[in-house]
Amino acid sequence: MTQLVWITLALPLIGVVLLSILGMKLPAKGAGWLASLIMLAAFLCAAVATIMLASRPEGDRQVVEVAWVWLTAGDFSVGLDLWFDELTAVMLLVITGIGFLIHVYSIGYMKDDPQSRRFMAYLNLFVFSMLVLVVSANLVLLLVGWGLVGLSSYLLIGFWHNKPKAIKAAKKAFIMNAIGDVGLALGIFLLFVDLGTVTYSGIFAGASELSETQASIACLLLLVGAVAKSAQLPLHTWLPDAMEGPTPISALIHAATMVTAGVYLIARMNPLFVHAPLVLDLIVIIGVVGLLMSGLIAIVQTDIKRIIAFSTMSQIAYMFVGVGLMAYWTGIFHLFTHAFFKALLFLGAGLVIHALHGEQDIRNMGGLRKQLPKVYFCMMIGALALSGIFPFSGGFSKDAILASGLHVDSPIGWIAYIGGLLGALLTGIYTFRLMFMVFHRRPSPYAEKVIPASVAHHGEGPSSMLWPVYILAVGAAVTGFLQIPGVTHLAFSWLDPIAPDGMVEATVGQDWLTTLFGTLIGLIGIAIAYHLYARESDAPERIRLGRGRLFQHALERRLYWDDLYSWAFERPAMWASAFLSRDIDRTAFRWAPLDGLGQLTAFFGRSFTVIENGIVRMYALVLALGIGALILFLLVRGG
Repeated sequence: MTQLVWITLALPLIGVVLLSILGMKLPAKGAGWLASLIMLAAFLCAAVATIMLASRPEGDRQVVEVAWVWLTAGDFSVGLDLWFDELTAVMLLVITGIGFLIHVYSIGYMKDDPQSRRFMAYLNLFVFSMLVLVVSANLVLLLVGWGLVGLSSYLLIGFWHNKPKAIKAAKKAFIMNAIGDVGLALGIFLLFVDLGTVTYSGIFAGASELSETQASIACLLLLVGAVAKSAQLPLHTWLPDAMEGPTPISALIHAATMVTAGVYLIARMNPLFVHAPLVLDLIVIIGVVGLLMSGLIAIVQTDIKRIIAFSTMSQIAYMFVGVGLMAYWTGIFHLFTHAFFKALLFLGAGLVIHALHGEQDIRNMGGLRKQLPKVYFCMMIGALALSGIFPFSGGFSKDAILASGLHVDSPIGWIAYIGGLLGALLTGIYTFRLMFMVFHRRPSPYAEKVIPASVAHHGEGPSSMLWPVYILAVGAAVTGFLQIPGVTHLAFSWLDPIAPDGMVEATVGQDWLTTLFGTLIGLIGIAIAYHLYARESDAPERIRLGRGRLFQHALERRLYWDDLYSWAFERPAMWASAFLSRDIDRTAFRWAPLDGLGQLTAFFGRSFTVIENGIVRMYALVLALGIGALILFLLVRGG
């Protein structure tokens, strides 16, 4: 079993090496299929390992294996350790399964890009990095995967390096995540100081010995890393800009890697977080505020990928609410279902963009339902799942989170429940605003001009792009049935052992009540979107120009978070660099005496070039003279 997990980890790395070595020797499509088949093999290995894990008794499903010790310093040692349990298995299936479908989709999406081979190598690297993160059995190895995920995202977001916006977005993502990396590293250092270990087993065993203050500080530092990687408040601003990268990488970041890492970290470290109740409450508050804020901002966005990006921030916030309520299984269950419908929506949006020759503004779309019926049908499934409409997958997993809030008898539980329901209303509005404006409204002049010729040329898209979307649509429709209140409990029963101190599980009545309210609220949101956006109406314009214009402007500016960071950090740094260049460098360091010092240094440098001439006999002569001088010195000193 563990051999299969090691193979799952190694396969994407082998893909990176092969694609790097073979390079341009492979045809573009051949490189794409090589990377995709490697991912398929990794998924199959992960699936077989999961089946073998499930065949074990419930209390014997935690496997720890040390390959070798790769870092030692005194009594401290870090091994290449593998931790395989129910949570690891879920993450492996999501990363490799969704990753495989995105790899296949990329073959068609990137077929005309001359750098598609490099893109496929980067995709394999991204998956490998995320796998390192989730299979590690100690925090140092997790930090290695954490950093590699940040590097991979930088490479892929800025893949089109001829686009200044893409380069800026890549740097922004890297810097934001580097801040989180510092917090995570400090948390690891603190845990080592307090407990003398960085292994999960050692930390979990010693967590009860920590005071609440010690546990809270360590968890706060870990939370800094989690909010940065998962794009939650206040380190969230990099995520919408990451849409400058190719659409497949947007899907991979949002569905199977990167943004799920923060949720995984909190769920994995739950034996530590349970000793920091105030931090858990903070996680819930961050989640509730984040899902409401991102939902409001998504309503006014016009870029199809950015709307879906803000929906990701909202859905990850739901997961934060789940793990913050100690209903860890609900957060991971929503992570699982979200992987299907979010990848579906991104890849469906990619097909729309592909058909419109790169157009991403939904105001230039409309009427695509008749021209792209297959894409429309699949994206409608994803939209219903995202909006939490019963019986689609997102409804089951999101409602499980809200029901947990109803089950927790405290103010924080009610905050989670009411905030989650309001978030469901916003989700229905912005999701179906996208669907109605792209597929239902009267076509824009641009869409009328481009779509017929485009569809006549290549249909709705190549099969390599369509089939992954079909498979994801099936997953978005049916994966919620793993957890039907009062009927099936596969999600809870599978993930329950990851939390030794127990997890929150709502009653059947609370589950069905929340499902009823959640679906009703989602349908109200859809009805509002239909009234405003499905037909020609001046209501949105009247809202934009009327009393809501200031709020509308604030939402269009993303509530000024980017402006805040620009004024607080970017502009002061630019002013300081300009001051140093203009007033310090040009006045203090470019005076004539200092220029003379530079000229003197250059003179000595040129003088040494006479000796460093590459003639071996000259080197021998200088060596002999040096030895002779040293002998003479010793003789004189000895005499």
